[in-house]
Amino acid sequence: MKTAKAFPPYAGKEPYLYLCFADADEKRVQKLLGRLWRRGVRVWYPADGGTTAEELRANEARMRGAALTALYLDDAFRADLTAKGRAIACSMRGQKILCLNTDGGDSGLSIGLPSDTPTLPLNGAKPDEIEAALLRAKGFTQDLIGPPQDETSHWARTLAVTAAALAVLVLSGALLYGRLFPPDAGKPQKEDTVVFSDPTLTAAVRGAINGPITEESLSGVTALRFAALPEDLSGLALIENLERIELTQDAVVSDAERVLTLSDAYEIVLIGGDAP
Repeated sequence: MKTAKAFPPYAGKEPYLYLCFADADEKRVQKLLGRLWRRGVRVWYPADGGTTAEELRANEARMRGAALTALYLDDAFRADLTAKGRAIACSMRGQKILCLNTDGGDSGLSIGLPSDTPTLPLNGAKPDEIEAALLRAKGFTQDLIGPPQDETSHWARTLAVTAAALAVLVLSGALLYGRLFPPDAGKPQKEDTVVFSDPTLTAAVRGAINGPITEESLSGVTALRFAALPEDLSGLALIENLERIELTQDAVVSDAERVLTLSDAYEIVLIGGDAP
């Protein structure tokens, strides 16, 4: 689970929250996890599928030990037998459970939970709104919160180690940009059926698919490479399967704040050397 690299599940002995979500919702919960992590909330979730007997026992123990279990409830959760099974197991043991109903669909009753299971109506709520509602909910206590995480320091350490390993490979941003994206790469073509307003994003997408930009070709894009971040990042939402953003060292240093924001939703990787 890639989310675990950015926001590792809590492994200590202090009171912690178990955030139970469907595997299909991993990318969707990343921003919520990021907000909770930065605030200092101790959050645990299974970082693996529990394929071995040892992993299953370890996950079971962590589930039992949670002071509060919050269910990220949506259609993906309702269709995920593993997630529902975990929720029901927690309920049967009498653990404190809170449903975060994020889509306005059936409540916990639809997954076999008691009718009196506390539920927060959060249809269409943004990550910050879900976080605020969770922090105010009955059953959530200050015992679940530790010192806030210093994400800047965390990123500084990560970038320092990575930059040292890649130092001999890094080229100047201007040279790499010229090799990655020819002058016409950022212009819409007649064959395109999806058009981005930002030419830098258009160039990166065209470099990833090497052809017309269509809904079908975009579905195969899981990574984008930039020598400098686009001015307008809103177009990233059109690339549903995007998981990784590759950036030059210069781009990270010159635009650190937006890079940190992107890291809530995507894996950020430093690049250098000649473009493939």
